[in-house]
Amino acid sequence: MSTSQSVTLISREAGSAVTVYRLVAQAADGQCDHVADATVRPIGVSAETVATVGQSLPVAIPTGAIVKMEAGAAVAALAELEAAGDGTGRAITHNSGVGDYKVGIALTAAGAAGDIIEVQFLVDIDQVA
Repeated sequence: MSTSQSVTLISREAGSAVTVYRLVAQAADGQCDHVADATVRPIGVSAETVATVGQSLPVAIPTGAIVKMEAGAAVAALAELEAAGDGTGRAITHNSGVGDYKVGIALTAAGAAGDIIEVQFLVDIDQVA
């Protein structure tokens, strides 16, 4: 069963090609790219795929809403999530690493990388000390 919920979107400028349903971070120049690893705080999840640098990128911001994210590996339902360490912005199971940000809780499972899962996107994205 799929859940539908209103999310809050903001518009940012893409700093590179960005894929839909992936975590993005804002750079010092104001442009957004995929989150590089779990130590980078995301501002949201891309709501569309954009192929061109400078193109407008809709971003779902963390409000506690349920959003879709692309998994970077198999993920169990109800697992806490963080960004994968490969620069893709995909979500993986949180590994409790020091300095890693928890971004959400998987509401559905992923069998493998590339699966789209439903995630409760945390309001307060916390860095684990």
